[in-house]
Amino acid sequence: MKINLTARRFELSDALRRHVEEQLARLDRYHNRTSRVEITLTEEKREKRVEARAFVDGDYDIHAEASAEDFRTAVNRLSEKLARQLKRRRDRRVDHQAPRLNEEIPAQETTEGSES
Repeated sequence: MKINLTARRFELSDALRRHVEEQLARLDRYHNRTSRVEITLTEEKREKRVEARAFVDGDYDIHAEASAEDFRTAVNRLSEKLARQLKRRRDRRVDHQAPRLNEEIPAQETTEGSES
C-alpha cells in the first residue's frame, strides 16, 4: 500500500511521518485490496486535523477525518475509523456472496427442516 502525506501550515517531522506510516500499515490486515492512502495533516489554531482517503481496488473509496489537540491522537483516531470502515466493507462483501452450487448442504440443516 502506498501512502501519500501532505502537510498544511506546518513542517512534517520524521517522527510524525513514521507514526502515520506505522498506523496505516496495520490497515492491510482488514482489506488487502487497498492500493493507496492519501493523508492530509492540517494545523489550525487550537486543533490538529487529519483527513484520509483510501483507494480500494474494485470498490468505492473510503474517506475519514479526525481532529484532536495533537497529531498523534488524531492519527490514532483516524486509523481506527479507517479500520472500522474497511472491516465493514470486507464483511459485507463476504456476507453477500451466494453459496456455491457445487457445495453440499450440511446434514444438520436438512434434518432440522424435515422434522417440522
